[in-house]
Amino acid sequence: MQISRFNEFRTARRFRTANRILQIILASCLLFALNYLAAKYFKRIDLTESGTYTLAPESKAYIRELEEPIQIIVTIPNDPEVPELGQIHLHLNKLFREYEAASMRDGVAYVNVEFVDIYRQRKRAQELANTYKLTQENIILVAMGERKREVRQADLFEVSDNQIKGFRGEKAITSAIIDVASKKTDKIYFLVGHGEMRLDDVDPLRGLSQLESFLRERNYALATLDLAVDESVPEDADVVVVPSPQASLLPEEVEKLRRYMSDRNGRMIVLIDPGRRHGMSELFYDWGVLADDMEVVDNGPDYRAQGGDFIIRRFAEHPITNLLVEYQITALFGLPRPIRTDPGSLNDERLRVEQIVGTSDQSWGERDYRTQQTRQFDVGRDLQGPISIATVSTRTAGSELGINIPGGRFVVFGNSDFITNNRLRAFGNRTLFFNSLNWSLARNSLLNIATRPLESYQIVMSQNDLKRMLRYFGIIPLAAALLGSFVFLLRRR
Repeated sequence: MQISRFNEFRTARRFRTANRILQIILASCLLFALNYLAAKYFKRIDLTESGTYTLAPESKAYIRELEEPIQIIVTIPNDPEVPELGQIHLHLNKLFREYEAASMRDGVAYVNVEFVDIYRQRKRAQELANTYKLTQENIILVAMGERKREVRQADLFEVSDNQIKGFRGEKAITSAIIDVASKKTDKIYFLVGHGEMRLDDVDPLRGLSQLESFLRERNYALATLDLAVDESVPEDADVVVVPSPQASLLPEEVEKLRRYMSDRNGRMIVLIDPGRRHGMSELFYDWGVLADDMEVVDNGPDYRAQGGDFIIRRFAEHPITNLLVEYQITALFGLPRPIRTDPGSLNDERLRVEQIVGTSDQSWGERDYRTQQTRQFDVGRDLQGPISIATVSTRTAGSELGINIPGGRFVVFGNSDFITNNRLRAFGNRTLFFNSLNWSLARNSLLNIATRPLESYQIVMSQNDLKRMLRYFGIIPLAAALLGSFVFLLRRR
């Protein structure tokens, strides 16, 4: 009898053990299934009034089209002793969570974000430097395979009157994602054959070797163009750069450029120095640009460096110069010439000409610079300052159906020294040329992603309000505690 009871007890214990094991297995399967479904099928709802945690529809559309994973590496340090860096990381964390969530497809994340402290994670920092050839810190690197693009800290915020007004990180990051995900490489042709500055020249005063490295690192394809040999501008030319010709272009060469700009809605950046006959007057006339044969003299004390270079502080609001304006960044130019709007272009409704860079009020355009030993302003002959030394123009190409489509873009600088090896990294020179290039290519211009205002909420409460709120919030846990105590007493009885 005792043996039978012992066997029954042992059998029951085995059943209980098997039941517990089965319950654990079923609970684990349930948790696994719930996590799988949550990872594959989920919906995020942004309850904030301004949509702080919601990506723009354009960003979501581009992310859904990604065919390969994107790697985003943030090297901006998070120093607790610097409140500004903490705010930057707060905004970036919010933004990148949305990117990662939007990029999830079939359990695979197509946007992967990594924060790297280059001072503490030395080994990882060295790996990134070797893999992506990083040369500076405080950036956000967006990479896909061998293509990469750097987003600077200054690109993340909108600044006005030395105050940060809004966060535009989404536009900067989405633009970088579009850039690296694009299979098309923009090709830039540099004109040669007239004594222009060369990409392979390491000379500090006339060489562009640093500019070549800078552009190649940013996925641009570079080539040279000799219009005396080539019958026309190549079909794969996205932008043509004319870097400081020392002799006039031949009429047939200018005509090739005119056809490229008018017939193919081309993109050009021209840099010409004072005292040089360029032979492109007809091309300039087509695009409403007047390049006076003058030399700019500037006596403004805040506009001249000790070595005689021009410190450029006056910029108009334009996509090329907005970053320089917002952060009050200057540029360093050599001797410039006036580049201004041709009054005759005002009659062309399809042509828009804007002067974007200027000198001080104490400057003027000297017409007799070749013969006049001592520079002095001659009323009625010289050009009164401030003087425009850079102009951009765009033309709208209209179809027969009355639909306006984007036309060509034309940028002219009255100086070329600011992109040479010894000045490219000075102040905002590199930013000015790079923005000119991106504007010419119409990069990012189609993104309609608004800047997010930096919002802060403050609750002002009196002592009575605070006490009343504490009483209200104390009722629920107190009621739960009383109910629990009552149940406990009932069970003990």
